[in-house]
Amino acid sequence: MITEKYLQCLKELQENPNIEIGKYSETNYYNSETPSERSLKRAKNELEEENYLIADKDLEYFNFSSILVNWDSLLSLGDVMIRGGFVFNGITDALTLPTDYFKNLINIKDDGDYSQQLGWFERLPMGVDDSMRGCFIKEEGYFPPPIAFCHAGGGWYIKLDFDYHKYMELLFENYGFKGWQYFYIDIGKEIPHLDQLLDDMRVAVKTLPLLFPDKDWSYHQKRYQAVLENLGRTV
Repeated sequence: MITEKYLQCLKELQENPNIEIGKYSETNYYNSETPSERSLKRAKNELEEENYLIADKDLEYFNFSSILVNWDSLLSLGDVMIRGGFVFNGITDALTLPTDYFKNLINIKDDGDYSQQLGWFERLPMGVDDSMRGCFIKEEGYFPPPIAFCHAGGGWYIKLDFDYHKYMELLFENYGFKGWQYFYIDIGKEIPHLDQLLDDMRVAVKTLPLLFPDKDWSYHQKRYQAVLENLGRTV
């Protein structure tokens, strides 16, 4: 269950002596509480009114609506600094409320313009980079709709090749570190501010094995090297 993955992620963050948790906000909320049956029924009805059909098994994701987690590394590694966390938007709000936050972003995949269909369900905390967000691409039908990763600060977004359920699993497996999504998308020269993206990846592969030594980070290291080779870069 996804709640168990979240709780394991939180436990490992809280027990890590090299991590300061809660640095970037005065209020942090870690409890994944199941909403009341009445609240879930109301949310389900609101989604159905907007032509979204959600299965009962997916109501578990409403447990995260109030969670706010942020963390920072305490390791002293010169120019290398990594941090992360996650803030969740309510699923109903993400799918039904209008927003123009993404209207000027470009789709780097060039497979259509989804900017007016985006609604964010997860982002980094303020103080880390709250312009980096996981978004639904609002399409009527069965939940979950397709999703995108949006880097509003960089001016771009990309439709992801995996679904919302997988995104949430990867989020917790990666502790929500800044830029974790880069390791699961195609990186090309067309991405704005590419050097900053690559630096975030460099910082991650250097720091994560030191910060979480019991976890296997070989995928990230191999992925980073593959990206550099594809771009014709060495560093």
